[in-house]
Amino acid sequence: MRETAVSNAASELAEARAAHRGFRWDDACAGFLAATALEELTVEDLEMLAECAQLSGRHEAAAAALDRAFALRVAAGQMDAASMDAFWLWNAYLLDGEMARANGWLARLREVAGGYGTEPAWLLVATAYGCFATGRYDDARALLAPARAQGRERADADLDAFATMLTGRAWLNAGATHEGLERLDEAMLRVTAGETSPRTTASLFCASIANAELEAHDLARGQEWERALEAWMSTLPAPTLSGPFLANCQVYRAVLQRRRGEWSAARHELVTAVDELTGGHGARLAGHACYELGETLRLLGEYADAEFAYRRASSLGATVQPGLGLMRLAQGDVKAAAAGVRRALSETERPQDRCGLLPAHITIMLAAGEPAEAVAAVDEMGLYAHAFGTTLVRVEHLRAMGEVALADGRASSALAPLRRAAEGWRELAAPYETAVTSVLLATAYRAVGDEEGAQFELEAATATFAQLGAAPDLARARALLAGSTARSAHGLTRREAQVLQLVAEGITNHMIATELLLSERTVQRHVSNIFVKLGVSSRTQAATFALEHDLVRRSHG
Repeated sequence: MRETAVSNAASELAEARAAHRGFRWDDACAGFLAATALEELTVEDLEMLAECAQLSGRHEAAAAALDRAFALRVAAGQMDAASMDAFWLWNAYLLDGEMARANGWLARLREVAGGYGTEPAWLLVATAYGCFATGRYDDARALLAPARAQGRERADADLDAFATMLTGRAWLNAGATHEGLERLDEAMLRVTAGETSPRTTASLFCASIANAELEAHDLARGQEWERALEAWMSTLPAPTLSGPFLANCQVYRAVLQRRRGEWSAARHELVTAVDELTGGHGARLAGHACYELGETLRLLGEYADAEFAYRRASSLGATVQPGLGLMRLAQGDVKAAAAGVRRALSETERPQDRCGLLPAHITIMLAAGEPAEAVAAVDEMGLYAHAFGTTLVRVEHLRAMGEVALADGRASSALAPLRRAAEGWRELAAPYETAVTSVLLATAYRAVGDEEGAQFELEAATATFAQLGAAPDLARARALLAGSTARSAHGLTRREAQVLQLVAEGITNHMIATELLLSERTVQRHVSNIFVKLGVSSRTQAATFALEHDLVRRSHG
């Protein structure tokens, strides 16, 4: 009878190990756990079980396996391996928001390691994470240097890649973009070559993409790794896509899908990831997933659902700006939009973080009739464009320059930066941003009298918005396109005709500025031009003339 049990256990273990190698983590977990009831697992089997359990979202099983593996490694005096088990336990509790238990494991590892007179490499890596929270980037690099050396000495690809990635992050956080990106590239070479374990691969893909895009503002590099992430995930069996590690990967894959115009797929990915992260373990990652879902829903024009997603993100500790501010602007609540983005910017000091807020801040300040704030923000963006030297920051700065020039009535000055911005967005394969810039270009073309050029830009933007499902932008582009094939018989530009329509409806300059996303100064200039072209001297006379000559639509209210 015992021989049969042993034989069954061996068979279960063989199948579980094969499932682990084949990335079938659900099957592997089931096999290892079944075998555990019959025979004690080796420490290597326990570590494989822990990895499978973490990747498939079985938090308790992973913690139990790592705890047992740690004890076995310590008993055998294998402190380097024990530190790896403790690191992944610390990481699991950290992702779940259980800070006391996470820190308790680090303290336990230090205590055990102290008896051996050594500081294991994975302990150095975990300790370096703590340095980031307090801005001690030099200390982080000092801790990571010996960890990297140990990783290479032992040919431990996971340790080497982790320590190298974090070294890159330390450089980026300290403002050394070039050095930081070099280290990220070095780490990702090992990841994309398939040298790292699945658990480390998932972790480093997400971390490196976030560092490239949020710290270095290098969208092109981030997109390259997102494509590599997407390719890697396509090799995984569908049932394995669960748990905080892979759900977080889904979020980054969805962001790439949204950028390249696959909004329906992005939405599906994000809904799945949010359900996984908010319904189980991975609380520290859930806020980011909710925010990205809110962003996708905002762009689709589903504002009620977007607001719910933003509220969930906020409740989970994630920031909701600039997305919420841009949604309030689209809803016509300029005051709330301005207050939100202004507050967020006032709380943000690091250039890396300010870069993410300034483009929306500029758009909202122009709509709020605060051109001075917008100009100051454009100047700040210019400094960052030089400091970061990436296409993304340069293109954001160019578009902002064009926006400010347009709002100030200097359409000719807006043309060159907007054209260069459109080229940059195309280079970054960002169809939505390209279309948004096309609408701005059309406005500039129309203001300088090139109606045909404006038509071409608006037609291209309309087609893109329709394909994406960007309902709010599509409605605005169609409104600009409709009935605007030529200047009016009285020499009014399209923008002047829009202003005249609102004047005839009795709307004040301030309200017109809000409606058309212009400054009050620009609206006043348009009104003055209208008076001259129509030969009138008051708003009442302009409204009467417009109605008598069918220059505006008559109100049926």
